[in-house]
Amino acid sequence: MKRTKILKAAVLLACLAACGFFIKQIFFKTENKISDGIYSCYVNLEGGSGKATVNSPANVTIESGDKKVELVWSSPNYDYMIVDDNRYDNEAAVGENSVFTIPFENFDEPFKVIGDTTAMSTPHEIEYTITVISPEVNHIVDAITTNSGVEDAGEVTLGNLEYVSSMPLDYAKEFSVSYYEDEAGDKYTLITIGKEGSRQYFMISESGKKPSGVSDNVTLLENLDKTYLVSTSVMDLMASIDGLDNIRFSGTDEGDWYIKAAKEKMSSGDILYAGKYSAPDYELLISEKCNFAIENTMIYHNPEVKEKLESLGIPVMVERSSYETNPLGRLEWIKLYGLLYGKEDEANTAFEEQKSRAKAISDVESTGLKVAVFSIDSNGMISIRKPGDYITSMIEMAGGSYVPANISVSEDNALSTMKITMEDFYVEAVDADVLIYNSTIEGEIKSIDELIKKSEVLKDFKAVKSGNVYCLSKGYFQQSSDVAEFIEDVHIILTGESGSLQHLFKLKE
Repeated sequence: MKRTKILKAAVLLACLAACGFFIKQIFFKTENKISDGIYSCYVNLEGGSGKATVNSPANVTIESGDKKVELVWSSPNYDYMIVDDNRYDNEAAVGENSVFTIPFENFDEPFKVIGDTTAMSTPHEIEYTITVISPEVNHIVDAITTNSGVEDAGEVTLGNLEYVSSMPLDYAKEFSVSYYEDEAGDKYTLITIGKEGSRQYFMISESGKKPSGVSDNVTLLENLDKTYLVSTSVMDLMASIDGLDNIRFSGTDEGDWYIKAAKEKMSSGDILYAGKYSAPDYELLISEKCNFAIENTMIYHNPEVKEKLESLGIPVMVERSSYETNPLGRLEWIKLYGLLYGKEDEANTAFEEQKSRAKAISDVESTGLKVAVFSIDSNGMISIRKPGDYITSMIEMAGGSYVPANISVSEDNALSTMKITMEDFYVEAVDADVLIYNSTIEGEIKSIDELIKKSEVLKDFKAVKSGNVYCLSKGYFQQSSDVAEFIEDVHIILTGESGSLQHLFKLKE
């Protein structure tokens, strides 16, 4: 049996090596070996949200070495395309999806094109990037993906510890806390971060020792009074429970904080800047006896940093609150930090107060009014909140209806934003009752005129015409404890009820 397993492993490794060599050879073949003819090639289109697409595979014609691809769009609203300053008109009949035959230089190399759409009230040119995949590699079916770097600690064993109870959690899904006892009555707390595929285990021991029989994938936590806090979302939660005395190092410099208590602590020298997540000041952390680090999932882009910190005896916890879709689930992580830093009463009080205020509004009947949250980059692309993320959930809780609601989301990651074209945004949000400009990405704006300078198309939007355009203050996304405040702000805007706005301000008309 053992020899069979070894043989299977050897065969698998040989196959993988051969496959890698085979793929390498395919991708590096010269294009002059592709003879004239008509081919069916996969086409990759970037620059849209997934609603505007082209058929793939597409017909590619090679004649005397010149290559052309026939693009069939998913929409009938494109009237011309521009490639290398040359215009190509729609070949389809009226009412049929737009079709263009355009030239391209090389397979497997992205190139820029412009598509003019008439879907909006005025024609609008949109830049796309197209890649035509070589027919030599189109038979490769299985996608080759890279490891995201996320670690999973696997299953845990706890020896002779007996389960007692668990921390009650109302909304959070990405962490759990269980309480155990040994035969002598000593108490232990097991913290699990993440779900299967991303699990981390930590233990707090009443005796300060890790009991025998507990597996090596459980990290014992002792003194945490000199924490290196890299995850910015945690700082406000720590401030809310009066726990900043335990934060000795920050991964964000003083000038980049919008949290008053954090700025004051850094100004006084109580909290030291120890470098960002990808480049910590190891010498400072060692000399100042750092004993714990709280990172977010960005650290998985630099796994060597996590390994280095752990090799120096600094336990690393990668918090996953950004994967909580319920805003109260994100906030409920305050209970974990209350446990870690001896502030459980403060954490429970802060959470229950926020939950009560949020529930008081979410129990009220919805207004049905549409709300869009967005920003515009220098290329005219629109950044929106992904449907179902915590900001969109808070809009729903406030009595609104988030748009765009029908945008397809292909990326499975913790990012709460995605980019779409102005065309897609127009179709989904032109009749939105309220627009909220997200200043955390492109900076704050003060007036509707300033907004329209970013894109004249916005003049057509219902909210712009009625003056119902607001801006989200730049520092809000560091203030992770203010869930109820945002919900209350949006509710005031939607209902016209009296009250002052805390994180939103209306743009001047």
